Amino acid sequence: MDPPPSGPAVEGRRAPERPPREPVPMPRGPAESAIEPSDGLAGQFGTSLDSSLRRFGRMLFDAFPAFETQLRLGRSVYADAIVRLTCWRYNRRHSAPIEPYRVAWVDPGRIVRLSARSTRPRFRRFGTVADGDWDRCEIRFRDTDVFCAFESHYKDGVPWDETAFFDRVVAEIDDGRERWGCTSRADFYDRCDRLDQLYESIREHGFLSQRQLVESGVDDPIERRRQTVAERIINDEIAVDVGRDGELLFSDGRNRLAIAKVLGVEVVPVVIFRRHDEWAACRDAVATFLEDGGELRGRLRDHPDLAPLIENART
Repeated sequence: MDPPPSGPAVEGRRAPERPPREPVPMPRGPAESAIEPSDGLAGQFGTSLDSSLRRFGRMLFDAFPAFETQLRLGRSVYADAIVRLTCWRYNRRHSAPIEPYRVAWVDPGRIVRLSARSTRPRFRRFGTVADGDWDRCEIRFRDTDVFCAFESHYKDGVPWDETAFFDRVVAEIDDGRERWGCTSRADFYDRCDRLDQLYESIREHGFLSQRQLVESGVDDPIERRRQTVAERIINDEIAVDVGRDGELLFSDGRNRLAIAKVLGVEVVPVVIFRRHDEWAACRDAVATFLEDGGELRGRLRDHPDLAPLIENART
């Protein structure tokens, strides 16, 4: 039986990677309080709630610093609840369910282009569906100043502070903006040192998922005192969006993906954030096709976002 005739061709726009030209600054989303045009009243309420809880948490920390662990745990529980609620809502509307913390192992070479940046924090991107042309961004990951800096530093021995990426971030910090918890040049030098430690850890131990890091006890040099495994998956796993034709688009986790590409790692763990509505419709059609006894062929059969549907059809 053939796959469903309707729906997009899987990764039809995927192009081979090529050497970068002039480095392109890695796009960064605006402040977390920003609202995406398609969010509507529900999105505005969620954004306002996030902002209020964040301010309240800071007030509590300033008043009771001894309770930092408990406050961090509360934030982790809140983010986990939002992720599970979003995915529950997705599964109510779609015949092809998703699992919020499912990790797929993919060839990093499949992640070529960037997804258009989102204004939402990571925990609010799990299980979202959106139309529009956010999956038509033409920036390639290898063309970004982040990847060019990693490649120059680790392959050619160029010091961090001689890269365009370093200059850009330090300039932003000098303008009063916080970057990755860094508020000074010294902070960012320390951040780069920890990136070196991450590189050495991956080269020594291989590329481990966040769950594997916890279970093995291998130190994650850039982990920021996460309270739960779910929080580490939400914040520290490489994340991709899925475009209308099934293409895996880089969404977050630039440091780990850059290191994987520089080291030539064969597979990396990723989680899926946003899906194009055309791809979500394709997944639903595939789920129905499999339930009717169909068998996928070609690229569809190997797509990481369809793997759980195939597994469910076999059980």
